[in-house]
Amino acid sequence: MSWEVHQLGDLVEFSNGLNFSEKNDGLGLKIVRVKDFGDKHFVSWTDLSEINPEGLKISAKTYLEPEDIVIVRSNGNKDLVGRSMIYAGPSETTAFAGFCIRARVDRKQASPQFVHYWLRSPITREKLSREGGGTGIQNVSQGLLKVQEINLPPVEEQREIAAVLGALDDKIELNRKTAATLEAMARALYRSWFVDFDPVHAKAEGRAPAHMDPATAALFPARFGADGVPEGWGLEPMSTHVSVLRGLSYKGAGLCDEGEGVPLHNLNSVFEGGGYKTAGIKYYRGDFKPRHQIVPGDLIVTNTEQGFDLLLMGHAALVPHHFGPTGLFSQHIYKVEPKAKSSLSREWLYLMLSVSPKGQEIRSYSNGTTVNMLPMDALEIPKVLVPPRRVVEAFDAAVKPMFARKESVEVENQTLATLRDTLLPRLMSGELRVGAAREQVVDVA
Repeated sequence: MSWEVHQLGDLVEFSNGLNFSEKNDGLGLKIVRVKDFGDKHFVSWTDLSEINPEGLKISAKTYLEPEDIVIVRSNGNKDLVGRSMIYAGPSETTAFAGFCIRARVDRKQASPQFVHYWLRSPITREKLSREGGGTGIQNVSQGLLKVQEINLPPVEEQREIAAVLGALDDKIELNRKTAATLEAMARALYRSWFVDFDPVHAKAEGRAPAHMDPATAALFPARFGADGVPEGWGLEPMSTHVSVLRGLSYKGAGLCDEGEGVPLHNLNSVFEGGGYKTAGIKYYRGDFKPRHQIVPGDLIVTNTEQGFDLLLMGHAALVPHHFGPTGLFSQHIYKVEPKAKSSLSREWLYLMLSVSPKGQEIRSYSNGTTVNMLPMDALEIPKVLVPPRRVVEAFDAAVKPMFARKESVEVENQTLATLRDTLLPRLMSGELRVGAAREQVVDVA
């Protein structure tokens, strides 16, 4: 059977989402919001936040069923407008926000997964972007979606195409969970050793520290000092242990495409809550000084935030290796460098800023009116816990392999996503047959 052209409105039932306000913050109803969208291709039910449904007019049209497609209708970030995800949770437990549209596909005519991937195709997204104009904020309406023409092969072939692309997405999601688990393990270990002092408490009670070999356990004291920290450990100003450097105040005219300049790590290179955000990288070919250079493994800390929630301010990331041996960092982040005589490592400092109450104290130094800023002395004045060098070395020996593995799966995800995005438009158009695409996927996934 040949491919046939249909209007999307003949295959899909559309509905708009649930409108609610800040007063509905709470628990009770899972909700898909625009913030849940990104590079992910399906909605993980367990990752969704909740709202209090009290007082809301909730109808069947605002609930999601498995394999429903959720589409971003409008948003200040134009890159998100028109983006779709597949819902994979249970029935009648989850609604979707008013800035989204639900698309429920007639499964006798089309595969929901195929329609979803068609919506994610660069050709479709460019067309929706061009036709869904607005003043300041783009908009993708039900009317616009209904008149879009989609070229469909037989339903069974649609499922086969979606399965090939889905195999890549499944591997990407598995890698994402692996990376999140490794990060969580490193943070939990830091909290155990340097916030809760579990090994010290265990030894003080005459127990062997859990999940720790005898040689490592011997590095910890069995009592606390008068200052409340483990005996023999210190509390010293951060300036004793780190140097803080300000980044490059770059000119927009110097920004360029990848391959035309040097990687520029910037405010968008750090996730809220800490961790490196690969998608935020920029490239720069303008002037800079040697002090603005940065190398893999360096520690960067954000010093600017729009707003005062401190979701990004003062959070840190370790520069990954996959951008090459050198790069630059912008004025919106600091480079924090351990001094030669310090026992503190970059990994230890990164986790201190992410996990410890000391990180919260440092963020509290921020100030500003419209733009919140973190002064340099916020990373110099506070007193920081200083364990003996051998304790930090033992900690680094445990967490560095976690971070290396985490970066490895994140790099693999970039390769998988590139392959998926290359195959997608060719499969959607019929240019590439399923068998040939499947062979490429088997090699990597």
